[in-house]
Amino acid sequence: MAKRVLGRIETVDLPSIPWMAVECRIDTGAFRSSMHCEDIHVESDGGVSVLVVTFQGEDSHTEHRFTDFRETQVKSSNGLSENRFLVTLPVHIFGTDFSTEFTLTNRTEMKYPVLLGRTFLRHGFIVDVRRTNQSLKAPR
Repeated sequence: MAKRVLGRIETVDLPSIPWMAVECRIDTGAFRSSMHCEDIHVESDGGVSVLVVTFQGEDSHTEHRFTDFRETQVKSSNGLSENRFLVTLPVHIFGTDFSTEFTLTNRTEMKYPVLLGRTFLRHGFIVDVRRTNQSLKAPR
């Protein structure tokens, strides 16, 4: 399969949330992908741990419950480490869904609610930082 070219900023769909046409930053320096969420906590439901997450889109808040999750340690570019929850969600781009691990964090202060890192790029993408929104320009 030929590698697809992404720009430094892309527009993707996250259908399971659902967030459609979300602008995201492509970050070759980040190992994992990351996405904005608020009000994240673990509950017990019949003895099963459930991660409860509120995703805030431009116009709405959506609560999701995950039974398949784990915690991982993330080291930021400033050298600080923090524990974050990690979930797997599909990312829809170039007409295809790609299963991607996301760490969940509050990205309110960031320009883009979603950051796609190297684990996503391993699906066969290369990045041309001179470009943006290559997925929207691709033939359908």
